[in-house]
Amino acid sequence: MPDHDLKTQVAASLARPMVRPALSLVWGLGSLFSTTFALAQTTAHSTTSQSSGTTVTTSTTSVNGGEKIVVKGYKPASAVLGDAKPIMQIQADEIRSYGVDTAADLLTAIAPETRSGRGATGNTPVVLLNGKRISGMQEVNNLPFEAIARIEIFTEEEALRYGYPADERVVNIITVKNFRAVRMRAYGSTSTDGGGDDGVLGASFTKLSGERRINLSARYEAQARLLDSDRGVTPPSASSLYSNAGNIASASGGSLDPALDALVGQSVTSAGVPSLASGQVPTLQDFTTYANAPHVSSNASDYSLQPRTHDLELNGVYADQIFKAVSASFNASYTHSNSESLQGPARGILTLPADSLYAPFSQDTLLYRDYTSVSALQQTSHTDAVHAGLNFNGDVGDWKWNSTESFDRSTTSTNSQTGLDLTSAQTALTDGMAGFDPFSDVARNWLNTRLVNHGHTTGTTGKITGLLSGSLFSLPAGDVSTSIAPTGTLTEQNATSLSQGKLQRTHISRSVGTLQINGDIPIASARKHVLSFLGKLDANINGAVSQVSHFGTLGTIGGGVTWEPVSWVQFPFSVTNRTEAPAATDLIAPQIETPNVTTYDYVTGRSVQVTTISGGNRSLQAADRHEISIGTIISPTFLDGARLHVNYVRDRNHNPVMSLPTATAAIEDAFPDRYQRNSDGILDVVDIRPVNALMEKRNEWNATFSFSRPLGKKPAGKGGKHAAGGRYYIVLTQVWRLKDTVQLRRGLSPIDLLNGGTIGGTGGQPRHDVELQGGVFRNGFGFRLVTKWQSATSTLASTHANSLFFSDLATVNTTVFADLGEIPRWQNRNWAKNFRINVSVSNLFNSRIRARNGSGITPAGYEPAFLDPLGRTVSFSIRKSV
Repeated sequence: MPDHDLKTQVAASLARPMVRPALSLVWGLGSLFSTTFALAQTTAHSTTSQSSGTTVTTSTTSVNGGEKIVVKGYKPASAVLGDAKPIMQIQADEIRSYGVDTAADLLTAIAPETRSGRGATGNTPVVLLNGKRISGMQEVNNLPFEAIARIEIFTEEEALRYGYPADERVVNIITVKNFRAVRMRAYGSTSTDGGGDDGVLGASFTKLSGERRINLSARYEAQARLLDSDRGVTPPSASSLYSNAGNIASASGGSLDPALDALVGQSVTSAGVPSLASGQVPTLQDFTTYANAPHVSSNASDYSLQPRTHDLELNGVYADQIFKAVSASFNASYTHSNSESLQGPARGILTLPADSLYAPFSQDTLLYRDYTSVSALQQTSHTDAVHAGLNFNGDVGDWKWNSTESFDRSTTSTNSQTGLDLTSAQTALTDGMAGFDPFSDVARNWLNTRLVNHGHTTGTTGKITGLLSGSLFSLPAGDVSTSIAPTGTLTEQNATSLSQGKLQRTHISRSVGTLQINGDIPIASARKHVLSFLGKLDANINGAVSQVSHFGTLGTIGGGVTWEPVSWVQFPFSVTNRTEAPAATDLIAPQIETPNVTTYDYVTGRSVQVTTISGGNRSLQAADRHEISIGTIISPTFLDGARLHVNYVRDRNHNPVMSLPTATAAIEDAFPDRYQRNSDGILDVVDIRPVNALMEKRNEWNATFSFSRPLGKKPAGKGGKHAAGGRYYIVLTQVWRLKDTVQLRRGLSPIDLLNGGTIGGTGGQPRHDVELQGGVFRNGFGFRLVTKWQSATSTLASTHANSLFFSDLATVNTTVFADLGEIPRWQNRNWAKNFRINVSVSNLFNSRIRARNGSGITPAGYEPAFLDPLGRTVSFSIRKSV
């Protein structure tokens, strides 16, 4: 598609039927507010916005008119929309027992509890701040844990009220009212097996005062490179004929020389280079020893298990109340990342002419060699990203509104060295230059030029969203409320790749206009004596329509009910059907070739090194997802502080987008053009660019049990600071996958990822995942324990010997920390105030997945160090706030 000027594209996109109304709704929220305010005056409730919260007054008049009952309720300003109960709450003293530094660390720690089984696996939660939308995660990531009063986790249905799809849980971060601190932190970690060092330096300034919020932060992280040789492992030999000594192959793919065939007594298609003195001319007899037995070599010091990285993050947030009922926030951030990895020894191919002094063959042949006298092949990546966000929140009568604008721009440059350019050396060999022996050590001056695959991507996204929520009218069981969320997005993606001298440019301009409407309808309410035998029953209906350029109109429709027969039990149920366009990066990412990537070839039953091709696929189609979710939430009154949430998900996804790095017979049959083999049938190139499969089916149930209790009597805190107190907690989460299949093409059998099928590199999908967390904090000392277990997996090939079997994995992580200023003997020491020391051990028992084939042998490249390079790591951090 030809490039377009950005202004022209914007103008064109506004003309599209769905983008125009979506953006108009956002920019014209003021006109809607006046209309909804008039509507709000007709309802039976009146709501007054206050700095601390919202007061709801309900008036009821008896039948004879002589009695009037007035009920007043109080809703905190930081509460979420609607009256949903959180499935989990984490109080300030419990947050301390996690031993985390920032809100981002806390979200990582509670990821098992916020995981949603709906939609794409691994969805991150919707994050709110004090019950309001934010312009991006940059607004909250660097908030210090002391500034957080509590965390609330809600079901996916709450996301609908904020204009998000119902496939993400909701996390509401509630801050203290007043807080001020300058925070400094130093962190370092290393592996007990050696290497893999990581270091972080960070500083921030945070001030909270009512609606005013200032947060400035800087963070730098450096991670050391870890080599195969650091772990004593050897990568598998290259799938082709490259080796340190060199190998000879026919340029035509057939026999090297009839005379050599006669000497050996069979057809010779390849041969290892004999060991000769420098300048010695080889004979055919010298090659008989290595006929059809090419040299194999691996250079463990030329491969990275872990790349060297450098990351710098700068972030700033300012928020305040700008009018009586309007607050605003502005956020700007910059991120710079560098990554460098080694991809194997420098290598190249020379054509050995038949008339060369060093060629005893009757025809031209090819010499494949690794050149270890020069540095290894490298792959480097540089990314720069900027973000700016503007967020407004306000009230108009009973209605709440939000408007968010964001701008993101990122550039990524990737340079992947694929080999040596031996043009000059080839000329010397062809011309018979005296002293140039292709079989001996080649002078470095012949090896200075490298073949490099360049890729460059620039992405720019501008997004405007709006949200209008409030009550439409009253029913006997309560108010019918709605949320209207228009969104307009403009995306520009440009990608350039230069591979093997071929320049490719791709460009996409995408405009998306979305209008989502959610409605909550109360049906029964025992409190209001409406169908009391049902307890509390609420219904939900939601829908969205999106106009996506190049894909047309896509829609979402869903609905459900939440039944609460008694106050401590809930049963949420939902159904969702939606169509999703592939991400712009999946369509036009630059083509990158990465050499010497280890993979297991299930067809031949051997580990090989291949060249992978990554990038975008302009032919991707939209996916169509159908989902059903049934849950149970129990908060037993007889066990204070306990909560159990069980959820079942049935997911059917037509045309899902996925990549296919693994070479099994089933995958090759479905996508034969994605796998290239050499003349010997050895896998050589794997194209991992995304494709559409036909159908994905997934059934799972997940459960979370949490229990939290204070230790002793907690003294009251002053000035927004956390009191010492104490608390212990236990959180148990589990995922049980009942069905997970992928059908790649029509007419082919589905791949059962739970029973020997795979589309990844380390077996299928674990049927069972369990995580148990526990922590305690008291008198300045804290301890946290996290144990994880996943069941074994396998990939079944056409023969048992070629199949791979992966063991289960159990890991234990521990953290011990001390807040020195809260230890009784140091409570009055100024130097100890807000001073934390933290020591953590990840993977305490150095556990790793074990891989075996059907013969009980671990294939090359599947040793434990390849599957988990670091293993056990020990980290130490100090943190001081003033």
